[in-house]
Amino acid sequence: MPTDRTLTATDAAIPFAFEPVLSADDVDRLRAAFTTRTMAASTRRALLGDGRLFVSWCGQTKRQAMPASRETVDAFLAAAAADGRSTATLRRYRSSLAWWHAAGGFANPCAGSAVAVPVPAPTLTDAAMAALLAFMDVAQRGYAPATLRATEADARRFAAWCGQQRLSWLPADPETVRRYIREIGKARKPTTVARYLASIALLHRAAGHENPCRHWRVDLERRGHARLPHGQRRQAAALTDAVLAPILDRLDQEQPDRSKPLKPIDLRDRALLLVGRDTLARADELVALRWDDLHPVDLALTPDAQPGEATIRIRRSKTDQEGHGAEAWLSAETVAALTAWRAVAPRWPAEPGDEEPHTREGAFLFCHLSRSGAGERMSPAAVRRVVERRTGEADPLAVGFSGHSLRVGAAQDLLAAGVDLPGLMQAGRWSSPVMPARYTERLRATRGAVARVRRGKDGRKPL
Repeated sequence: MPTDRTLTATDAAIPFAFEPVLSADDVDRLRAAFTTRTMAASTRRALLGDGRLFVSWCGQTKRQAMPASRETVDAFLAAAAADGRSTATLRRYRSSLAWWHAAGGFANPCAGSAVAVPVPAPTLTDAAMAALLAFMDVAQRGYAPATLRATEADARRFAAWCGQQRLSWLPADPETVRRYIREIGKARKPTTVARYLASIALLHRAAGHENPCRHWRVDLERRGHARLPHGQRRQAAALTDAVLAPILDRLDQEQPDRSKPLKPIDLRDRALLLVGRDTLARADELVALRWDDLHPVDLALTPDAQPGEATIRIRRSKTDQEGHGAEAWLSAETVAALTAWRAVAPRWPAEPGDEEPHTREGAFLFCHLSRSGAGERMSPAAVRRVVERRTGEADPLAVGFSGHSLRVGAAQDLLAAGVDLPGLMQAGRWSSPVMPARYTERLRATRGAVARVRRGKDGRKPL
């Protein structure tokens, strides 16, 4: 029987640390293997992410994650395939699970386990396809790109599940949708299920079919799913100033142990992190920033400003789909980092009409860099990879960081500095107080009425 133990913060970083069948020695072996073995930072991140995903899935489906059985691994891979994961991703999942079990001294549950092949989506009739194509042509102008991407992914997921069940997905019967919620909802949050239903409803309306999600059976199934326990709400780890400081120190060109100038990718990442901190920009807003929208602050009009400060325009955001735009402030430190990055950023051949005869700068602040060449614009996923890589380099056990971590961390820093909720909403361009309140709820609890009153009791301790 496992012995009782107190889990430390380091234990919590190990995905399998909370498995009830593991002993303290088992957790120590896992931690030692993960922290002492030499591996690439990307491999370390993949092991952490895949392990956490498997543990979460096992918890939701009431299965044992460590040591896992072959049947559990097969079911996990099949669920991931039905969820739209590629064959390469499924192979990586299997390799990660094999590594964790070997690190813990357990038998490999993946031996002989075949990678599930994703089920192709069933074909549509010509009439349905024509209706969908006509809808997509109009939707490109009326919906945000992220909404269209999510709808397409949800459609592929639903179609793959229906293909496995030998059921029609467009049009779908209400009973099919109800069964889909019941089965796939075991590992999904209510908000995710609601998005799936919205996507299914949108596709049926676009193809000219009756919406099956309006049926009372589907509605009751959705309500029943929402009442089930779904665990703690997940939120991106906050990349506050305290967490960001050691990362910037590693990227600081003036470090005494750095005899050579920073590489272009280091200069880019340093500028990216600082711009994200100052602007509270979402990942898709961050990669859409342009050099033309960067303007120095006029010190004559702003007496409190310091030399080197600037503003940059965020042309479009999640809460500004019409593109009215908003100005965001940049510190002198951030502008200096942008200047250093701009000096080494790649140049592209001049286009007709450009003033420069030979080269021109990229239109966007941050471009993609790789051994195969440079791309003129980063993707939102690339921002996530930058944050994960840089936090992992500063702290190998850092988990939970994503492209949204800069926004969450900046919101917490502003609240800690005394900014009220309306000011926080204005800084982050929120149209509702729900999300900034959620990001800062733990910090606000330490400043709430109860905390203030109890601290004012002249230091008396409760009996």
